[in-house]
Amino acid sequence: MKRGGKILWERLQPRMAAAPISPDARAGRPAGRTARGFTLLELLIAIAIFAILGLATYRMLDSVLSTDAATRSHEQQLRELVRAMAAFERDVLQVAVRPIRDPFGDPQPALRSEPSDASALELTRAGWRNPLGQPRAELQRVRWQLSGEQWQRRYWRVLDQAQDSQPQVQQALDGVQALSLRYLDDEGQWHADWPPPNAAGDGLLTDLPRALELRLDHRRYGELRRLLRLPDAPPQSAVPGPGEGEGEGEGDPEAPEEPQP
Repeated sequence: MKRGGKILWERLQPRMAAAPISPDARAGRPAGRTARGFTLLELLIAIAIFAILGLATYRMLDSVLSTDAATRSHEQQLRELVRAMAAFERDVLQVAVRPIRDPFGDPQPALRSEPSDASALELTRAGWRNPLGQPRAELQRVRWQLSGEQWQRRYWRVLDQAQDSQPQVQQALDGVQALSLRYLDDEGQWHADWPPPNAAGDGLLTDLPRALELRLDHRRYGELRRLLRLPDAPPQSAVPGPGEGEGEGEGDPEAPEEPQP
C-alpha cells in the first residue's frame, strides 16, 4: 500500500510543478476574483465633477475680486470728493479783501464771478505759507472753474498780474457734470453773479457776499449742495488797494500751509 502511494506521488509531482500559479494565488486573493480599474464612464463623471467644482470656485473668486475693485474705486472717488470740497471751503473761508490788477492793469474785485461761466469763482485768499522766505506775499489769487468734467483750481504766484503771468493748474475733482454758484448780499438777496448789479464805488472792488451756495452735480454721487458763510469784511480803512501789501508777511512760519486739492 505504501509502495503504491509512493508511485502515485512520483507520477503527479511533475504535473504539479509544470502547472502555472495564478495571480490571485500569488496576491493571496481568493481564486476567481481579478483586479479592476476605473471604466471610461467613471473617469468622465469624475472629470465633470471636478470641472463643475473648478467653475464654481472661479466664479466665487471673480465675484470677490470684482467687489474689491468696486469698493476701492468708490473709496478713491469719495476721497477725491472730500478733498476737493475741503480745499474749496478753505479758500472761501480764508478770503481776503484785497483787489488786484489784471494783466491789462485794470482793477479787479477781491472776489468775483464770471457772467459767462456760472462755475467760475476768482478770489484773493490769505494764509499762503512762505517757509523759504521768497519775495512774495502771503496772499494768493485763486480761481475755481469747471473745464469739461474736471473741476480745476488755478492759482497765480503774484497778485497783480503781468502780461506773462500764467496760473498753475490743479485737477481737483473728476466726474463733475454741472456746477453753479450763488451769492447772498447784506440785504438777504441771492445773486447769480458777484459783484451784484447794484454795487458801486469802492464796494464794487471790496464788498464780499455774506454767504455762498455751491451746487455740484457729480456723475456718481448726484447733486451736492454746500452753503458757506464768509467771514466778516474788515473796515474800509484797513482794506489795501490793488498793488498794496504785495510783500507783506514774508517768511512767517506760523502761517497755514498752501492748500492742496
